Amino acid sequence: MAAPDTADREVPAEQPQADNRSAEQEPVEEPSLEATGVRSQPTPTSSKTPKATTRHQPAGKKSANANKASELVPGALRNVGVYLPPELLVQVKDAVYKERTTYADLLIDAFEAVDDEQIAKEFTPETTLTRSGIPRRAPRKRGEAGIQIQLRLDGLQVAWLDEKVTEFNAPSRSALVSVAFKLHMKAVQPVD
Repeated sequence: MAAPDTADREVPAEQPQADNRSAEQEPVEEPSLEATGVRSQPTPTSSKTPKATTRHQPAGKKSANANKASELVPGALRNVGVYLPPELLVQVKDAVYKERTTYADLLIDAFEAVDDEQIAKEFTPETTLTRSGIPRRAPRKRGEAGIQIQLRLDGLQVAWLDEKVTEFNAPSRSALVSVAFKLHMKAVQPVD
């Protein structure tokens, strides 16, 4: 009976040591595996398979927080997704085609042509008074459901756009871009 007690005590003592070694080796093994694109074959024991799964999850979080190459290189372009309502998207596509330009250049033209006051007015909630005089709470304007387009912007342009979202109290980049395009399209559309 003494032998099984000793064996039971040794097994738990060995497992934490194995866990400590895998934790120490983890940062060394993962980058080399990701860099080469080769995955190690897990051993058939069931106790190591869950460890391999949990070991790769933190690496995914680390790589998600890592800077992208487009963020490190000054002036590098990156895709910024924004959503436009379908009717506005048709107008924007037509303008891009007719002017032989890009979505990003058309957006710059839109911000150049539209006053900040016009944009701010779009995001200012309108409060209405009731008969008793108490103001009704105005719902905050939101972006509309739409179709995604990709704007090719550099880091400075994205930062500027994000500052404008904060300045105008816009709910999102998409809402701000939609308003800028909408106001610009109204200004350049011929009156029938």
